[in-house]
Amino acid sequence: MRKNVVRKNVARKNIVRKNLAAVRLLIGTAIKVDRRRGLLVLILSPLLNVVAALQAVGLQWMVDGAVSHDRAQTVWGGLLLLIVTVLIHQATAVATDIRMVLQHRVGLEFDRRLMNLCSTPPHIGHYQDPKFLDTAEVVRQRRGEFGSALAAFVENANLFARFAAALVLLITASPLLALLPLTVLPLAAANRWQARLVTAAEGAGAEADRRRRALFSLATDPAPAREVRLYRLADEIAARHRDAFAAASGPREAARAKGAIAVAVGWLFFGSALIGGLYVVSRSVIHGSGSAGQAVLVLLLSTRLVGATTGLGWLLGWLRRSLDTVGLYLRLVDYPHSGRPDGTAGADGTAGGNGVRAVDDARLPSGGELVLEGVTFTYPGRTVPALGPVDLRLPRGATVAIVGDNGAGKSTLVALLAGLQPVSAGRITFGGQDLSEVPAEQWRGRVTACFQDFCRFELLAREAVGLGNLGALDDPAAVRAALESAGAADVVAGLTKGLDTQLGRTMPDGTDLSAGQWQKLALARARMRTEPALVLLDEPAASLDPGSEAELLRRYLRGNASVSDGSDGSDGSDGSDTITVIVSHRFSTVRDADLIVVLDGGRIIERGTHTELFARGGRYADMYTLHAAAYTTGPVVGSAPAENGGKVAPRVHAELAVDAGEVALHRANGQGEPVGDGAVGQAAGGQ
Repeated sequence: MRKNVVRKNVARKNIVRKNLAAVRLLIGTAIKVDRRRGLLVLILSPLLNVVAALQAVGLQWMVDGAVSHDRAQTVWGGLLLLIVTVLIHQATAVATDIRMVLQHRVGLEFDRRLMNLCSTPPHIGHYQDPKFLDTAEVVRQRRGEFGSALAAFVENANLFARFAAALVLLITASPLLALLPLTVLPLAAANRWQARLVTAAEGAGAEADRRRRALFSLATDPAPAREVRLYRLADEIAARHRDAFAAASGPREAARAKGAIAVAVGWLFFGSALIGGLYVVSRSVIHGSGSAGQAVLVLLLSTRLVGATTGLGWLLGWLRRSLDTVGLYLRLVDYPHSGRPDGTAGADGTAGGNGVRAVDDARLPSGGELVLEGVTFTYPGRTVPALGPVDLRLPRGATVAIVGDNGAGKSTLVALLAGLQPVSAGRITFGGQDLSEVPAEQWRGRVTACFQDFCRFELLAREAVGLGNLGALDDPAAVRAALESAGAADVVAGLTKGLDTQLGRTMPDGTDLSAGQWQKLALARARMRTEPALVLLDEPAASLDPGSEAELLRRYLRGNASVSDGSDGSDGSDGSDTITVIVSHRFSTVRDADLIVVLDGGRIIERGTHTELFARGGRYADMYTLHAAAYTTGPVVGSAPAENGGKVAPRVHAELAVDAGEVALHRANGQGEPVGDGAVGQAAGGQ
């Protein structure tokens, strides 16, 4: 029992501490974005509510003066009432305008900080944490409340000032009436309890809300439209959307209904106390111990208390929800690898993957080997490593191919090499320099990549490419060189306005591109950095046609020497020091790599050249033969000439051709058999 009491007390203290932190952040932000308006709103609005109580005093003087035939008191009371009324009316209008401008600026500031919180941390682990995603979902839904949170705080400050002024004046009429404002506390507690129930229900329904939004996107976005119609999914999606809405809104409505009972009891208590107070004043007037002016004063103040109390539940609920929203934002701020409340990168922005603070004067060498030593990575909330332990050496200037089944850990390895995820154990060095001792931004400035889930920036074509190097964003020559280098010049050549064409079907006068064209622009974007230490290509040919794929192979795998000297019109970015890592399930893409690494279950099971691995007859040979067999219904070895002078089956892709000796090492009849538990490939968002 005692433990439960202690636990509840600790919980209350934590809530109070979080609310105070939210108030400090809210006030600090308002003053930061506009100091003059912030101080005016925070001071002027409550002060006006204190002054407004003098209207009741002026009316009391007028009534008492009229009853006692005191003309001076009547005149002074009228003047006080007039001056206060005009002042309050005009000042309130000005204060409201000032507050609206301030609210807008506070909302924009929180939007900026929220964007920074999600986009500036050095790592992307928070996007794999369900707790972070649920909190971010609620914050995203309540985005518009950040600006109004200031209004909620000011209105509640006004309410407090109104009650304080009324309390002082009621004491002058009867000390017993000082207890009247206190009878509002049970009602306030009931409103707070109701808000807490609703907040807890919203948090519990965050996952269902995310599912509802995803289903809504399926039904309304252009990309899924064809499959939705082909498979007649409209009714199924709508039904699931209803179920998700019910799962999210049902607990919220139940919480509101449960809290409404407590609120009704609070209102009953306050109403009874108010009637009792009026009865006390009425008796004093009847017995001659009180004046008619005091009765009017109490009646007017009681009326205002009723008006204020009518909005009390809504105002306190508004404040509670607003502070809770700011508190959720602070929870995102406190999340590991997140930013600070001012919107800048947090401590992790200068920390290494192992939590070791980066050395400020650490510098990366101009080139060298990229070495992984005992590297392990585990996603947040999981206990089984997605990758590792991995020991791997990527030589300077080498082209390294990573292959494996879905979920083998290929994309996870790419994220670690790019510095987008912190290693859970082990270390990664470049040229002997431990990357955990180097600011993440410094390493990523030496890396360029085309990811499997590449972005489709709906901007001008030159901007969609130029974003790969912000320093050259407005340099058309650099953009054209990147397009030539990536073999994507034909994409822009076919656009109506060339580099100035607006991309994206959803934009006015926008031009949509095919998946392959978008991927070519992503490859061009990756070529904007002309001297990278590391080039990462995650499924770079997934959306390309065979001709474009062959061009990609020539530039990245077979034509490095010619590309590096710029003889083909490229930018020469693939110098001898650049390490190129290609993740692919197309074996025509990887067979000419200097080193092929085979992943399975997050571990390296094979490494070597294509010839070495094929001769070994292991997992790589199985996958390669299976892939080759998919291009023909006959034997892999046939009558058509191959590149090396051998024979290839009539319908076999030339890039998949193998000679008879290679096949003999693996299968006597040249036929590949399915191996493993699934087709070779990479799942969207896979590991």
